[in-house]
Amino acid sequence: MKKRTWPVVLLGLCCLLVLIAWPGWAMLQRTQRLFSETARIQRRFAERQGMIHAVNERIQNSSIVIRDNLLDAGPGAGPRYRKEMVANREEVGRLLEGLRQTMSASGAGPLQRLQEQFRLHFEMVMPVFGWTAEEKQAQATYFLRMQNRPRREGLLAISREVAGLSEAVHQRQLQALGEEQETFRAEVRAMVGLALAIGIVISIGAVWRIRHLEGARLEYEEQLRELSARVIRTQEEERRRLSRELHDEVGQMLTGLRMELGALDRFRKDEAQFRTHHGEAKELAERTMRMVRDLAVGLRPSLLDDLGLGPALQAQVRDFNRRWGGQATLEMVGATGDLNEEQRTCLYRLVQEGLTNCARHARAKVVRIGLVAEGDGIVLTVVDDGVGFDATRRRGFGLIGMEERVRELGGRLVVESAPGEGTVLRAELPA
Repeated sequence: MKKRTWPVVLLGLCCLLVLIAWPGWAMLQRTQRLFSETARIQRRFAERQGMIHAVNERIQNSSIVIRDNLLDAGPGAGPRYRKEMVANREEVGRLLEGLRQTMSASGAGPLQRLQEQFRLHFEMVMPVFGWTAEEKQAQATYFLRMQNRPRREGLLAISREVAGLSEAVHQRQLQALGEEQETFRAEVRAMVGLALAIGIVISIGAVWRIRHLEGARLEYEEQLRELSARVIRTQEEERRRLSRELHDEVGQMLTGLRMELGALDRFRKDEAQFRTHHGEAKELAERTMRMVRDLAVGLRPSLLDDLGLGPALQAQVRDFNRRWGGQATLEMVGATGDLNEEQRTCLYRLVQEGLTNCARHARAKVVRIGLVAEGDGIVLTVVDDGVGFDATRRRGFGLIGMEERVRELGGRLVVESAPGEGTVLRAELPA
């Protein structure tokens, strides 16, 4: 199976994009939440401070109302100032209830004391609004200095304590928010570092793979050039061999046949000589026919076209056993009659080249050939007990040519071998 680079690179780039997008999305979400939380903390703190300020104003206003009531000797002043004092009390109660909802548990005690002291202050000053003009003139100064002022200062002191607690709550919330921000920054740094590390790994892997592919491409180009040169040399050698065979062997046989035919005319009356030369002429004709048939079979076996792939392979096996004294066997499973010409030729040449390698290079004696043509594919295996070779090193032109034949038909060729352990050749072709 070919190793594909683009799925790995695509997966790595997708992971890198996810690692880039994920921190960005998380940063936007967390930043929005932190901004919202910061705004909420500031808003609640401002609300608390506003309510505390309003409580202080109401305390001051209550003192002013009491003072104005004691200084106003007119008729009907008491009920009017009483009404204003009651409104102050109700407003302070509302403000303290709002503070209780926004303060933590640590502020419950001071708020309770402030509420209780304001209630006592209210109960103490309410009778003042019923004093007559004489009572106001006689007791106003004493009441304002000795009773109203100390209670007002006590209320303001408790209010300042509540304000301090509100500030402490605000600082704790800001500190917790700062810790969360620091945690978030650490997470972002970790994710960015991870993305950077993965990017570096992907970059190094991509560069290494590209360099490897470039080296393989250069090697394949060199092999292709050598293979093309070898094909040209092989063609020239084949033509030279055919020329030599035709000139030396066939030409000599035809020359001898012509001489024998000429001798037949001379010895027409000598029956013994005529029979001798007639027999030699027939033998020369048969030898010439065998020579021409052998040349034709070497170029293109007629059995492959006339009888099909099975008989042609059987003939190769018999020829191997006869020439090299080997023990080659052929086992075929499935129907091969539906194979097209390209497939039949490819399988025939693969077996031919495989047997040639077994005889010339592997020096094998036992060769098992298996052909399975079932389902959606064709599988050819050639197993020998030869000397073997290192299949991981550069291969010879014979195997390269076999690989090219199989690749042209969309299949693959697998060669498993080791020195001293024989060779297993497996070709897989699509149906």
